[in-house]
Amino acid sequence: MLIHSQIVEFKAAGRSTFGYLAHPKGEGTFPGVVVLQEWWGIDTHMQQVVERLAQEGFVALSPDLYHGQVVTDAEEAQQLAQQLDRQSALQEIEQSIAYLENSPLVDPKKIGLLGFGIGGSLAAMLASTGHANRVGALIIFYGGQGDPDNPSHEQAIQATVAPFLGIYGGEDETISQDYIRWLQEKLARHEKKHHIIVYPQARRSFFHTNRDTYRADDSADAWEHTLSWLKQHLVKA
Repeated sequence: MLIHSQIVEFKAAGRSTFGYLAHPKGEGTFPGVVVLQEWWGIDTHMQQVVERLAQEGFVALSPDLYHGQVVTDAEEAQQLAQQLDRQSALQEIEQSIAYLENSPLVDPKKIGLLGFGIGGSLAAMLASTGHANRVGALIIFYGGQGDPDNPSHEQAIQATVAPFLGIYGGEDETISQDYIRWLQEKLARHEKKHHIIVYPQARRSFFHTNRDTYRADDSADAWEHTLSWLKQHLVKA
């Protein structure tokens, strides 16, 4: 499928925010997906994820939450992630959703959220807020580990409306298998539509093609599950 990609500008928190947009060429409207970056920023890999979604028939937009900063070193990435103003980032994500909702290319009732690492955590936060009904599908790669002892974490699960696909690595040192089991239990208890996938030998960032943690087979399988989930809940819904 032929696609078009470009940098777009929109307003969020009283200032201009930029994002990387890709969409299919041709007539008609398409389901939209907001893609939220891993802690490296909008690097080449993240741009390729946006483009791959467009090739599959989605209008994909990745807001630049680091405002032009891209890093490859883990310590620098951790510093940027720690410095990120979460509330401002959530406002920028909300405006990204609004941008797609108002685009003539997009069916405004069919917007998905796809987040990686810190982007997954932000996607989960937004999907459990008052904007929950605007999200038709939620997919998180790795994300962050919540605190099971904090009642607000279970409350956030209760408030999440979107069908949730969680993709994790069994060797991810930042997310325990006990937490993943707890998450599955709470999702089932609150009757949330969900599917959890754990790749036993995968570490964090196993989907990122430019990292030494990349696992081609697991990445390919995770991508098929991602497309299936988006098509099931955004295209066939």
